[in-house]
Amino acid sequence: MRGSGENDRGALVVEATIVFPICLLIIILLLYLGNVYYQKSRIEAIVVEAVLDGAAYSADPLLKAIESSPEKEIPGIGKVDYQPYRYIGGMFGGMRDIEAAVRAQIISKIRALDTGLFTNMRPTDYQRGNSLKVKYNSVFVASSLSVDLEYKIKLPVRLLGEREGFTLKFRTHTEVPVSDSPEFIRNVNLVEDMLEVTGVKRKITEKIKELKEFFDKLFKK
Repeated sequence: MRGSGENDRGALVVEATIVFPICLLIIILLLYLGNVYYQKSRIEAIVVEAVLDGAAYSADPLLKAIESSPEKEIPGIGKVDYQPYRYIGGMFGGMRDIEAAVRAQIISKIRALDTGLFTNMRPTDYQRGNSLKVKYNSVFVASSLSVDLEYKIKLPVRLLGEREGFTLKFRTHTEVPVSDSPEFIRNVNLVEDMLEVTGVKRKITEKIKELKEFFDKLFKK
């Protein structure tokens, strides 16, 4: 019986030497992954905030003028560039200043991020090539501002036989509608003015009048 107890203790020691390091590695890996997804959530929050700001500035340039004023006051009419017919301009690259501002805001805030709970875990490759795309989408009736971002976060862990650390790639897409009812009304008025100047409005009105008279005669019979 004594020998059996010694064998059991020996088996427990062997099992502990195998299981304990594996459990420790799993716990450390989970901590690293938790930090990665913590960084990911912070980046997504930065992107959402920047897109919301860009959409608000696209809908109303007065917001930017108020924020830039020293006392956050509403400036006079002559001091604000209202950028009339922005929706039409947006279809032909007229919102590139907004796109550039959103891009700069995202880059500066990601660059200012710390590494979280562990060192050497900053997001990388978010400025390479087409990793960061900011686009103002306009189809005249509806508009939106979208951001596509690709980036990497490197784990301070190396797999067996690997010289480089393990890297996780992430991609995020955020799109926010730009709604400005007064701007849409101004755009409709612009089209109406163009039709009137070119004489198309008069011709359309005459055709509608002729069509109405035709249906009136038809149903009276």
